[in-house]
Amino acid sequence: MKLLQTVLKKSKNLLFIDFEGTQFSHEIIAIGAVLVKCDEECVPCCPPKTFKCYIKSNAKIGSLVTNMTGIDNKLLDNEGISFTEAMRKLNEFLGEASKDLKVLTYGNQDARMLMSSLRHSKDSDNDAFLKSFVIYLKRNTVDMGAFFSRYIRGKKNELISLIKLRDYFGIKPAGNSHDPLVDSLDLYHIYLAFTTDKKLIISSYKRILRVSNIVPDPIKHIVISLLNDKTVTPEDFDHLLEKYFE
Repeated sequence: MKLLQTVLKKSKNLLFIDFEGTQFSHEIIAIGAVLVKCDEECVPCCPPKTFKCYIKSNAKIGSLVTNMTGIDNKLLDNEGISFTEAMRKLNEFLGEASKDLKVLTYGNQDARMLMSSLRHSKDSDNDAFLKSFVIYLKRNTVDMGAFFSRYIRGKKNELISLIKLRDYFGIKPAGNSHDPLVDSLDLYHIYLAFTTDKKLIISSYKRILRVSNIVPDPIKHIVISLLNDKTVTPEDFDHLLEKYFE
């Protein structure tokens, strides 16, 4: 799909990633990721690989995060590793894919958590790999939530959540929400659906065009006429422009 090629720059590898973070310091406490190879049209062409790990935080997790994710201090004490070690493991997971990679998230919070974890890390000043790898990930991050919102929105033209977007495409959840690997898998499956189910995308985009305040009035009148199955001629367009510039 050309729309995706423009955003993803024809990258050969896509990393769908999601983080869970502490309530106040926004340090990453869990990573879930899905790595897949793509063809020239940015469509996945190989089975995906998955990655997950827990990370010990410097600040307290926060009861809101624990209630939402099930992640508590005991879990991190038993299974958590340092942020530096987690980044090294993620780099190993990527392997050669890191040479031509785009990192796909849903929303911009994940990129912010990356930088917050770097700031809170004890190794941020003396580990050259850590800083360069985090900056590399952030620089190559694409907010797919912003991309999808151009073409798919709620019935009142509002932005929709990952869960609602998944439901819109009729995709079964990969598991319980707020598990970072589950959310990454859901984003991967949504991406797959977006590349294959054009009818749903077109249907939603028509609704966006009908209510959009961005489309100039003359163009919007034509769009609405077409959406209402009316014929529009060049003369009709000229007439609309004349009225517009009265």
